[in-house]
Amino acid sequence: MRGIISGFIRYPIWSNVLMLVVFAAGLIFMLSMNSSVFPEIRPDTITIQVPFPGASPEEVEEGIVLRLEQTLEGLDGVERITSVANENLASLTVEVQKGSDKDRVLADIKNAIDQITALPEDAEKPVIFEQRFRGRAISIALYGPADHATLKDLAEDFRDRLLEQPGISQVVLEGLPEREISIEVSEESLRRYGLTFSQVAAAVSGGNVNLTGGKLDTRKEEYLIRALGRGYQVTDFLDLPVRGNTGGAVVRLEQVARVQERWEDNPKRVHHDGKPAVLVNVDKTISEDILEVAEICHEQVALFNDQGLPVQARAIDDRTLNLKDRLNLLIKNGLFGLTLVVICLWFFLNIHVSFWVALGVPFSFFGMFIIAGLVPITINVISLFGMIIVVGILVDDAIVVSENIFAHHERGAPPIKAAIEGTLEMIWPVLTSVSTTIIAFTPFFFLDGNLGKFIWQVALVVIACLAFSLIESFLILPAHLAHSKSLRKGATVNPVRRRVEGFIRYITVRLYSPLLKWALRNPMLTLCFPAAMLMVIFGMVRGGQVGLTFFPFIDGDNFPVNLTLSSGSQEVETERQLQRIEEAVAEVNRELSASRPDSQMVITGVTRTMGSNDLGGNGANAGKLNVLLLPTEQRNMDSYVIANRIRDRVGDVPGSRALTFGRVGTFGKPVSISLRSRDQAQLELARDILLEELHQVDDLKDITDSDQEGRRELVLSLKPQARSLGYTLRDVTSQVRQGYFGLQAQRLQRGQNELKVWVRYGEKERSSIGELQNMRITSPTGGIHRLGDLVTITWGKGITSIQHQDGQRLITLEASLNNESADLPPILQGIKETAFKAVAERTRGVTVSFEGQSRQQAKEAASIRRTFSIALAANFLLLVLVFRSWGQAGLIFSLIPLSLIGVVLGHWMHGIQLNMLSLYGIIALTGIIVNDGIVFVDQINRNLKSGMLLLDAIHGAGLSRLRPILLTTMTTTFGLGPLVLETSRQAQFLIPMAVSVAWGLLFGTVILLLVLPCGFLALNNVRRIWARLDGRTPPPEALEPSVLELETEELA
Repeated sequence: MRGIISGFIRYPIWSNVLMLVVFAAGLIFMLSMNSSVFPEIRPDTITIQVPFPGASPEEVEEGIVLRLEQTLEGLDGVERITSVANENLASLTVEVQKGSDKDRVLADIKNAIDQITALPEDAEKPVIFEQRFRGRAISIALYGPADHATLKDLAEDFRDRLLEQPGISQVVLEGLPEREISIEVSEESLRRYGLTFSQVAAAVSGGNVNLTGGKLDTRKEEYLIRALGRGYQVTDFLDLPVRGNTGGAVVRLEQVARVQERWEDNPKRVHHDGKPAVLVNVDKTISEDILEVAEICHEQVALFNDQGLPVQARAIDDRTLNLKDRLNLLIKNGLFGLTLVVICLWFFLNIHVSFWVALGVPFSFFGMFIIAGLVPITINVISLFGMIIVVGILVDDAIVVSENIFAHHERGAPPIKAAIEGTLEMIWPVLTSVSTTIIAFTPFFFLDGNLGKFIWQVALVVIACLAFSLIESFLILPAHLAHSKSLRKGATVNPVRRRVEGFIRYITVRLYSPLLKWALRNPMLTLCFPAAMLMVIFGMVRGGQVGLTFFPFIDGDNFPVNLTLSSGSQEVETERQLQRIEEAVAEVNRELSASRPDSQMVITGVTRTMGSNDLGGNGANAGKLNVLLLPTEQRNMDSYVIANRIRDRVGDVPGSRALTFGRVGTFGKPVSISLRSRDQAQLELARDILLEELHQVDDLKDITDSDQEGRRELVLSLKPQARSLGYTLRDVTSQVRQGYFGLQAQRLQRGQNELKVWVRYGEKERSSIGELQNMRITSPTGGIHRLGDLVTITWGKGITSIQHQDGQRLITLEASLNNESADLPPILQGIKETAFKAVAERTRGVTVSFEGQSRQQAKEAASIRRTFSIALAANFLLLVLVFRSWGQAGLIFSLIPLSLIGVVLGHWMHGIQLNMLSLYGIIALTGIIVNDGIVFVDQINRNLKSGMLLLDAIHGAGLSRLRPILLTTMTTTFGLGPLVLETSRQAQFLIPMAVSVAWGLLFGTVILLLVLPCGFLALNNVRRIWARLDGRTPPPEALEPSVLELETEELA
């Protein structure tokens, strides 16, 4: 190590080349990094979907879900299985255990499902796929006075133009039903020609084909034999033969059925600002840059609008707007913080030294970009926040090294020798202090939960920067100091610099020195102060003065209004209620505009979607509004406040099954409760009890449950005489399904769209119970009978979907908070003590548990306890090895809980809640505060080794270490200061983490400078008491480990 450091100092060109290489490589990697809102994560889930056309949720559950769950149960690497049985579709989500090989689990699932042979005949082949990252970049509405066909053509053309652009690969259209060929037959025509649905479908699929018949190989040439009979238009189907006879008569399809191309029966439609619309949703993959994607989309929107068409394009959900604001905000605060750091360095050091020390910041950043580019990570709000945290930390080791070099030079060493000896002397202290910080950030790599999947990027940024800061401090900084004006003797002292030095001496001699002496004379009183403060802050948290929540509310520039009416509601009624809500939105908008000085509209647009919503509703009874708002900085009002005003204006909606207003948090709704049981009756009873209890909690709103009652049903029961005629219930229901649901004859690929060909009754014959009863059913023996003579028809009530979790039926209840800033833990505790207790007392066999944010919080907390405990133990053992003293290591570690005083007071003063990000800030704080403690205790030990008395050694260490400790504290605090004081709404979710570090370090430094010396003295008093019990009365200094080591070294 000595040879390497000496070489870099003696030959400064080495350090210059190294610096240029890192700068150049870092710049290349930085320019090639993609941008994203949050870090891009690979979801740990595998999805299995099995279409089952025409099946009810009960049929899907019994025929598919239960069999798949039994097959997958016990597979290695599977943490949890959640399934949903909907009409026509079974969907299973498999959560993969952390640490398991996802590709292996995926292969095991495919192999297990391939071995199933008992799935229903009408069920399609299972589709098994791994969830891939696709983040929404922007949504564009094409809207105007146009019909479906025009909108479809324009939207598909717009989509194709986007996909032609480099950097865009994922574009999905929303709001357009698919086209289909509908072959509508009547009961009369089937009887007239003696046909069945199956025969008509077989004629279509067998006649509308392209087939290859092999090849003909002649002496001269080889020919391919083909039959080209496939058509894609209505006219291509009309002449298809359905039946022929020996006499040459042919029955063609146009004689039997009405063939038309139409939009499929699907209520999904979109309106924007009251006009028909299609949404063009553009996603980004991991390899694409979200800022580039959005820029291309805006260019295409402008080109589209320049055509002067009645249909206009508008970007209605641009995720990059918030990203740009946040990136600009963090860059601004980072640069401002860096400027404050440089000013602080100049304030405590001379101008030349401060310049070379500050140069370590960009060097470390460019080095970090090399590592980040190799991993790789994106430029996002999390990685940028890591850069802001580390700005002030980066110069700590450089400050210590440069100060020691100066000390050697002041004692008479020439510049090169001073640089070599000063650097070598500080290698182990600096490595120890940096190692403690790295160990403190290491748990970020091993945290569970969704938040843990991206917070590790903070640790990567910090650790990479610290690693390169060590390189700069040991190899580059000493060379620059040795060969610059920094160590030149006899230089004229600037008058400003002289005043600064005088001010620092005043702080040291006139303020800190007498205060430290007083503290050392009254050590117990000094130690009681932080102990009392710990009790105060504990009371503040327990008493609710400082709130608690899992994750801070992140506001946005839009929010949804979700509506689900009772099952069976007509599409026209759902749309009418949505329009009524939209009118209430307009009224609230006018009120908000009238209250603003600029009269600007706060709500900039409304998109209405029919047929689906965010609550899982699908069908004619479901819909939602997406309310677009001014940017957060312009409206000066949280979105949930606006949503609450709209809710009050709307009031009750007749027939609503669920109605919610406002955004859902990043990790789900704050209150999410799952009920699981194998007994459906007990499960429904538990749901009713829980709903009743939740409605009594004043802090909750928008209470919903996933157990939605389905549409009214006509239940067919086979009559005894039907069985005697040879009918089975399967024979009857399969023919009813063919007529009413339809029989899919073909699936054709027409261009980029799939075209399905259906054979079914016409709309008239599917519109009354009488027509159903008059339907003719063919028996296996060829007999034909009226349906009403074969079955009894009764009324029933179905369900929309059936949820399972780990093999049990599941009902999920969710609720939002009236005030998003309310303290969540007391609310959840109250629900647990009342609602959970009521369910336990009045039901049996029902499992109740919190999901959503609460489950994530539990996973995060458990992993933090595990990983942080290991990191603390590792840091403690490292300190024990460095100081060879359990007591001194424990003394330094006592700074960690004491620094929490500043954390809690900082949150209280800023009026923000403690949350998971605050906790991550505390983890980062532990590494920083321990570093200052190492420097202080190390100096005390050095003084004791030099022969100083105990009190003089402690007092002298305080005076000599005041400057570097204040400097490291100020650089870190000033680096985060602009973000802590930021009023922008875009920064609110990052501020808790910054407050934890800045205020914790600020208060921790005060405790370090006054309480740590008294703790050292108290630790010595304990040693003296033990010595007296052993019959010895040595001087205080002789009991210190550093002095004992010195005596041992002399004996050796």
